[in-house]
Amino acid sequence: MAKILVRSPRFESLTLSTGYKSAVLTLKIDNVLRYTILKTGVAGDVITFEISELIRDYLNITYSGTYTEQTVSTSGSFILQYTSTDGTGIPSGTNAVAVDHKALDGYGTFMEGANPNLGLGSQWLIQKDVIKNGYYIYAPEESTGVVPYMYSDQVSYGAYQSNDTTLSSPFGTSVNIVRINCSRYSRESPSNLKVNKITFVNKFGVLQDLWFFLKTVKTTTSTKETFNANTISTSTGSATYSVNSPTKKVFNKSANQKIVLSSGFYPEGANPFFEELLLSKQIWLTQPKPSSPSNAEIVPVIISTSSFTYKTSLNDKLIEYTMEFDMAFDYINNVR
Repeated sequence: MAKILVRSPRFESLTLSTGYKSAVLTLKIDNVLRYTILKTGVAGDVITFEISELIRDYLNITYSGTYTEQTVSTSGSFILQYTSTDGTGIPSGTNAVAVDHKALDGYGTFMEGANPNLGLGSQWLIQKDVIKNGYYIYAPEESTGVVPYMYSDQVSYGAYQSNDTTLSSPFGTSVNIVRINCSRYSRESPSNLKVNKITFVNKFGVLQDLWFFLKTVKTTTSTKETFNANTISTSTGSATYSVNSPTKKVFNKSANQKIVLSSGFYPEGANPFFEELLLSKQIWLTQPKPSSPSNAEIVPVIISTSSFTYKTSLNDKLIEYTMEFDMAFDYINNVR
C-alpha cells in the first residue's frame, strides 16, 4: 500500500493489451464505491487516470485539540481492460492494475517528480534539519506537545512532556526538543499556552505545531455600505423631518480580525517549517479565550502573508519571521 500525497496529482496507468479497446477505473474510498471512469483506446495505448482530486473530495482535515490519523483508503480499487469500447465485452483477468493506497492531504514539489509519496518505511512526518542532520522542534519551556510520525502504515503522534528534551519513537529515531525561554512575552495562563501556537497541515498531510515566541498584534477591521434614506414625515399635516434621524443609513456592516505573530529566533534548519506553513491550506491558532483567559480556544485562520524569504545565519545572523493571519470567519456572527 503506497502512502500517496493527494494535493499533488496521482496518475494510475494501464497499457491496453492486444484485443482490448477500453479501460475502466473503479475507485473505492474507504470501501465505498465512489467513481467508475471509462476511457477507450487501441492496443498499445497507455490509459491514464488522475485520481487525487477525486480522493480529496472525501479527505477533510479537522482539528479541535486532538491529534489523530486523518487519511482515506482506496483499498479494493482497480483498473480493468475490456475487449469492447465503453467498458463492455470481456474483462481481462490478468492485466488488472491495483489502486490500493493510503491517501494523505500532503504534496510533493515539482523537483520531487510525479506521484509523490511517503515511501515504505517508518519515519517522522516533519522536515529533517539537514544542517544538523537530525530532527528538531522548538517549544516553550514547560510546554507539552506532539510530533507526527508514520509507523506500521499508521499515522501516530508522539507526545512529549513539559521537561522532555528528546522524544523517542518505535522505530529508533528520536526528535530533539529545544526549549525556548519566552518569559518576555509569556502569559500566566493557560498553563500550557505561554505563547501562541499555530497548528497546520504540513507537506506530509499531517498536523504539525509551530510556536511563535515573541509579540502578538491583533487588529479589527470593519467594512460597511451606506444609502440615503427618506426621513420626511407628514404625520403633523406638513412635511418635516427630525434632526435626530440620520439621512445616511448603514447596512451590510461587517468586521474581520487579523493577527500578526513574531516567531522569535529560530535556526536556519527550521526554514522548511515556515515554508510549509505558508503553503498550508488549513491552519488553526490556539490562543487564550477572550471571555475566559485561563482557558484556551482554537480558531481557524488563513495565512495572509504571501511571500517567504529564506533567511540564513550567514546573511541574517539572527533568524526571525513575522507572519500575518486572517481569522477564517467574520467577527460578527452571520452564520445563517
